Amino acid sequence: MNINTSNFINLIGRLGDAPKTTTLPSGIVVAEFSLATNEYYRDRNGNKQTRTDWHRVKAFGKLAELFDQYLDRGKQVSIVGSMRYRKWVDKHDQNRTSAEVIAQSFSFLGGGDRQLGDQEMSSTMVADPAPAAIDNKTQRRRERTAVSLDETVLETVNDDLPF
Repeated sequence: MNINTSNFINLIGRLGDAPKTTTLPSGIVVAEFSLATNEYYRDRNGNKQTRTDWHRVKAFGKLAELFDQYLDRGKQVSIVGSMRYRKWVDKHDQNRTSAEVIAQSFSFLGGGDRQLGDQEMSSTMVADPAPAAIDNKTQRRRERTAVSLDETVLETVNDDLPF
């Protein structure tokens, strides 16, 4: 039996803070930031409620440099990537797990107030692969998925976020 599985996530939200960028000893640039997403629902009494979730996002290479250069707190973006879970033991010998989104592409949303000067830049940026090894078939599938992101879906996003 051949079962296809995929680790894919698409989040639309606002940055909680400006990306923090570091350079690994290998020379790879890494950017990290938190992204707020909202979910709207009605409670038992019919009142509109909002639940905000925070996601840790990480990017590597050229994409990390672009995040550092063009994104700030409160900017609305669409992030396409995959989930990664890390496990570790804290200083109290407790097992801990954290989840992070490894960004592979993003789109600017909510208007373009950035001045790009003479540099021409697409509204969608695709990352170089993360340092972890990715086979060619997986990479081609991710590239097709990033390219096929339909902007009309993004236009329907409610701009009622917590910033």
